[in-house]
Amino acid sequence: MKLTLKQVAEVFGVSETRIIDWVNNDNLPAEMVADQYHFHRADLLEWAAIENRAFSPAIYEQVNGDLTDAGTHFTDALQAGGIMRDVSGSDLRSILTAALVGLPVPKSFGLDDLLELFLAREGMGSTAVGHGIALPHPRRPVLLTVPGALVRLCYLSQPLEMATPDGQPVDTLFLMICPTAHIHLQLLARLSALLQTDSVLEALENKLSGDALFDILREAGRQFHLDKEA
Repeated sequence: MKLTLKQVAEVFGVSETRIIDWVNNDNLPAEMVADQYHFHRADLLEWAAIENRAFSPAIYEQVNGDLTDAGTHFTDALQAGGIMRDVSGSDLRSILTAALVGLPVPKSFGLDDLLELFLAREGMGSTAVGHGIALPHPRRPVLLTVPGALVRLCYLSQPLEMATPDGQPVDTLFLMICPTAHIHLQLLARLSALLQTDSVLEALENKLSGDALFDILREAGRQFHLDKEA
């Protein structure tokens, strides 16, 4: 599915001129077809997540076709993927190697292959979004035969220097593995929404886990859903 310039402007709540400015100056991915801008939904959501841009909950209708609370499915996936504390490593490769341990990756697709996909995307540009958070992921969704979506949250033992928009080193990583592209987009949209919420950012800064974190994520997602209804 591709979105038009008008649709993208409505999603971000800005003018079409501002969207064009983002295309020209802030690397918002777009293609020109018959003198009209078109935007791929996966590229759009990836850019929004990495650039930490606020957007309208209407993106769920434009992209996902549903308005499920932002925190609900994401929290389920996070519970499945788990939370790791004190993840250590001297660089991103060694940190990701430790972070991927224990995920139910099929034997036909080894962890080494998955690691290289993550690192290849990072080579195209930092996935740090600010506030000490990074979202390392492949350029395209990793689609593996897993029972359901997996999100793993990793709190690092030592901050990692990355190219960040606010100059703050990274100490929190989110990794995502999904069985379908549609689910990948749903979770990416939900994570983008949750990272716009002060309560979620504070919880991550304090390295919360378990029910304390899950409750905050669900409530933030519920409020995002109510904002759309309003």
